[in-house]
Amino acid sequence: MLDKFFSNNSQKITNRLWLYFFIIVLVNILFKIIQLGLSSFWYDEIVSVESASLDFGHIKHVSEWDNNPPFYYYCLSVWIKLFNDSEFCVRLLSVIFSSLSAGVIFLLANKFFNKITAIVVSFLYLSSNFLYFYSHEARAYTLISLLVLVSSYLFLNFRENNSWKHLIFLGIINFLITYTHYIAGLVVVFEVLLMLFYFDKKQKIKFSYSILLSILLIFLRFTKKQFLLIFAFNSPESTFWLKKSEFSYLQEVLSEFFFDYYLIIPLLLVIASGLLLSYKYKNKESNFATIYSIIVGLGSIVIVYVVGIKVSIFLDRYLIFAVPFIYILVAYAFSFIKNKYIGIIFSILFFIYFSFKIDYDTPKPMDYKNAVGFIKHVTTTEDLIIVKFNAVPSLFCYYYEKDYLKLQKKKLTNAPSVLICKSWADIGVDLTKYKRVIVVDAFEDLNPEDTEFKTNLSKQKSSNSVVSFYKGVKITFYQ
Repeated sequence: MLDKFFSNNSQKITNRLWLYFFIIVLVNILFKIIQLGLSSFWYDEIVSVESASLDFGHIKHVSEWDNNPPFYYYCLSVWIKLFNDSEFCVRLLSVIFSSLSAGVIFLLANKFFNKITAIVVSFLYLSSNFLYFYSHEARAYTLISLLVLVSSYLFLNFRENNSWKHLIFLGIINFLITYTHYIAGLVVVFEVLLMLFYFDKKQKIKFSYSILLSILLIFLRFTKKQFLLIFAFNSPESTFWLKKSEFSYLQEVLSEFFFDYYLIIPLLLVIASGLLLSYKYKNKESNFATIYSIIVGLGSIVIVYVVGIKVSIFLDRYLIFAVPFIYILVAYAFSFIKNKYIGIIFSILFFIYFSFKIDYDTPKPMDYKNAVGFIKHVTTTEDLIIVKFNAVPSLFCYYYEKDYLKLQKKKLTNAPSVLICKSWADIGVDLTKYKRVIVVDAFEDLNPEDTEFKTNLSKQKSSNSVVSFYKGVKITFYQ
């Protein structure tokens, strides 16, 4: 069945290639499960876990405020029901998506470029600290990358294999790209533009059917609020986690994509040399795939950067789908070296070197696991824990209450000693009857409501000099 999607009439994927595919996937999984459950969930991840734990019919409506379509949440919902909601299990789904992407890159590079490109790009993919980090993130980013790679394979193969099964599969995959992340929909736009220049009339008509299928599914599944969100994506009032494009930030993003700041120029020169050699030797077989890789790998960055000057959408993880194509272009350049072993040896040495630079702990912006562990260790039945709303109560409750996700439909926590509040007005208990009040807060500038909260609390309880800090969390004792 898979051969029908990943082959053409003249060159089917052999059993040996499938063996390589599964070896690459397995190696990536084994490599990426290192320290998988070590770091605490943080805000973005608990949003994913909470959304996935909702009733299946309600998941779609979460995307109306989350700025992300719901397909990843559907996948995670099924995954959690099959296994559990621990950090390891939840993140394992992202590891699997990332590892499958490595396998698809190998097949894509082998078919549309050459074997050397396929081998070299496999090692480059495994060497990336950026890709490793997001394989440990319970978010949609590795799923985006996988869907874009599958779509790219089908699109590059469309001129040779455009059967109705192939057409329908491509249409569904392109819909799922937009149903996973809006910005990744750029890839579908690129495919439409390339179709106009490279497909013959018959191919254009067939590809149009595929696009129409994607559009039909979009109108069937997207809500009115989602469409409004797309057209007014990230208004200035809701961009606290995004940056507008600046040259310094572009350098930072490219440093992540190209392994290191000092490798940006050298690897761009390597890519340029590969393109020149491809033109010199008139490598027609790889011409279409090369142009496609340039547009998706480098063109996406340029477009989002330019648009990001006016609209806050320029973020490294939003462009994760472009990274594999950058690596393909680098690997393709090495395939022109006369001695084919040089490129392979270089990629192996490259992986060995950068494997020591990967941060296997994948530290997150918040450390609620240890913070809550500390609170549970020091609290007694005479203490009241107040969790400020800006301190992400759901994260606190996930680690404080074992069955939190099962209980969350009853509104956060059932623990009698824990109070969730947005402001002082939410404090509906007599604080004097508690020996201590432990306040969990986030590292944010105090707003007027926070000042009022601190002032009123200090009138009833004097502030203790002991303040415990964890990454992204502040714990203050009042007694």
